[in-house]
Amino acid sequence: MTNIIFHYLGRLSSLLFLIKNQNIFGTKEGREFLQMYSESEVKQLFFKVHAKLKRYKNVTSYVDKKKKSDTVFILGSGESINELTKKDWEEIKRNNIIGLNYSFVHPVIPDYHLMEMIPLREMQSFFCDVTKDRFTNVDMFFQYKHVIKSGFDLSTYGHKKNMYVHIPKLLPTIYPGVLEKYLNNLFSKKGGLTMQSLVHHNSHIGCAVMFAQALGYKKIVMLGIDLNGGNYFTNSEIKSDCYPHEKIYDKINILRTRHFDNVKEFKNNIHPTVDKNLMKDRGGVTMEDYFKVYQNVILRNSNCHLYVGSHNSTLAKILPVYDFECNK
Repeated sequence: MTNIIFHYLGRLSSLLFLIKNQNIFGTKEGREFLQMYSESEVKQLFFKVHAKLKRYKNVTSYVDKKKKSDTVFILGSGESINELTKKDWEEIKRNNIIGLNYSFVHPVIPDYHLMEMIPLREMQSFFCDVTKDRFTNVDMFFQYKHVIKSGFDLSTYGHKKNMYVHIPKLLPTIYPGVLEKYLNNLFSKKGGLTMQSLVHHNSHIGCAVMFAQALGYKKIVMLGIDLNGGNYFTNSEIKSDCYPHEKIYDKINILRTRHFDNVKEFKNNIHPTVDKNLMKDRGGVTMEDYFKVYQNVILRNSNCHLYVGSHNSTLAKILPVYDFECNK
């Protein structure tokens, strides 16, 4: 019933968006996802009101007290994490760290953590148990759409004083040229990139990069964002010299597998975010195309630089690989 209401409200508002944003929706390719865009805008407004009524703190009110350098490392879950050396980790920990999704089991504790919760109760309970003692001083940001969709009860998370929700824009399209128009339209406005204008397109990593840039970081390094169909650091045959396999790795491997069996998104050993056929169904571009556009629109005229942490990352074809101090 709720989806039907969103559909019709989206249809009513689509005419307004068509008139207001002719530069985006004035072409056949632009109009192809006008209805989906309109629905997403209606849903975003609903989520904002819903979160406010629940009295959850929005990321737009966040005041950062963690920043200690101009470099931040985003900690993903790819197996290249296990290739990092002791000296690499020393450099990482001298700077700031953003944890992403299911990297919360890693022994290194981040300064910030961005979380998309999945609709698996056992994983939700596991997350709350693991972070209960470890994340006391971590500033936590839940993607609110996923909170609603997964049925996760935010009251079960143990650190309310450091907890925020974020409700990013979606910008649906399968055309990089239309995505470029979306981003140009969004960030040509006064104020540029802020917490008010976070975008989630295809993957949470894009939103995490924007989050880091909005906080003022000049170097953003994506660790373990491999997207190459390989394993996770929790089940990789590559063993870390610094952080041995832990029992909680076994638990998250079981739960992750159970979730993937339910959603059936991994096909032919291709990561969902770089699977063009899956992205076409979802209404998104691949992460390779996304970051090509992001570089062109957001980074080109900024003093911010984006890197990947491994030559094995699919994104190493379009982004520079970070040169750790010990390798210079």
